[in-house]
Amino acid sequence: MGRRLAGPAITAGRPRAFSLVEVLVVIGMLGALVGMLLPAIQSTRESARRARCMEHIRQVALGVCLHESARRAFPAGCDMVPRGPALPEGTQHAWSSLILPYIDERGLAARIDYAKMWNASGGNNVAAEVNIPSYVCPTGIVTALGKADYGGIAGAWLVTEGVPFAGPTGFTSGILFPVDGLQVPVRAAQVSDGLTRTLLVAEAVDRADANAPADDTDATGRWARINCFAQGAPFINTRGSDIASNHPGGAHGAFADGRTDFLDDTMDPVVLAAICTRAGGEANASPQAR
Repeated sequence: MGRRLAGPAITAGRPRAFSLVEVLVVIGMLGALVGMLLPAIQSTRESARRARCMEHIRQVALGVCLHESARRAFPAGCDMVPRGPALPEGTQHAWSSLILPYIDERGLAARIDYAKMWNASGGNNVAAEVNIPSYVCPTGIVTALGKADYGGIAGAWLVTEGVPFAGPTGFTSGILFPVDGLQVPVRAAQVSDGLTRTLLVAEAVDRADANAPADDTDATGRWARINCFAQGAPFINTRGSDIASNHPGGAHGAFADGRTDFLDDTMDPVVLAAICTRAGGEANASPQAR
C-alpha cells in the first residue's frame, strides 16, 4: 500500500489587532461626530420644549378668555376683597384657580371652597398641592407643590430711563391684578390699548420654593395663591424680572385675545412697559416677537 503524501498544513488565520494609533483615530472621529451632532440634538429638544410650553400658555390664555366671555369680565388676578376679621385680606385665590373650570379642571375646581382661604384645611389645602400639567413649563428645574410657571400680568412698574413711570397705579395697570374692593375685575371694553397689544400672562418659571411646606402662608410660584405681578425690570430674563424663562433668548407670553408669542429678551423697555398695561395709550407699540 503506497504512502499518502500529506499536503501543506492549513491553519486558521489570526485576525490582526488594531494598533493604538488606529484606536485613537477612531475615538477622535467619534468624538468629532458627537460634537457635531450634540448641538443639533440639543436644538431639537429645545424646539420641542418651546412648542410644548407655547401650547401650555395658549391653553392658559384660552381659559382666561373663556372666563371673560362667560362672566363678562376677566378674573381677578388675586381675590383680596376683605371678608371680615377672619379674612381681612380676602381669600387670596389666584386667577389661575378661578379659571380651572375653563381648562378642563372642573373636578379640581369642585374640590375648592372659594369662600375660604386658598389653603384652608378640609379641602383647599389638599387641592392647592395638585400639580396641573398645563401650568408647568417643560424647561422648569424646580419641582414643588402646586407649581405655576405662568404668571398673570398685573401691570408695569419700570423705573428706567425713557419709560414713563406710573407710580403706584402701575401695579394695577394691567389686566390680572389683585382685586380688593376698590379695584374691580377688568372688562374687555376697558382694555383701550387693544386686546392684541396687552399682555395677559407670561412665563415666570421656577419661582416656587421646593422646600416650602404645603401650608406656607408666604407661598409664591403657586397656581392657587396670588400668582400675578407687575413687571419691574426693563428686560426679560434679567435679575429682578418676573417675566423669566429657561428658554434662550426670551420667554413666552399670551395676549388678551389669546394670541401667543415668544417675547425677545432684548425688547425695548418702552415696548415692554406698554404691552404690560391695558390703557396707557400706546396702541402703536408692538412687541419684538419671534
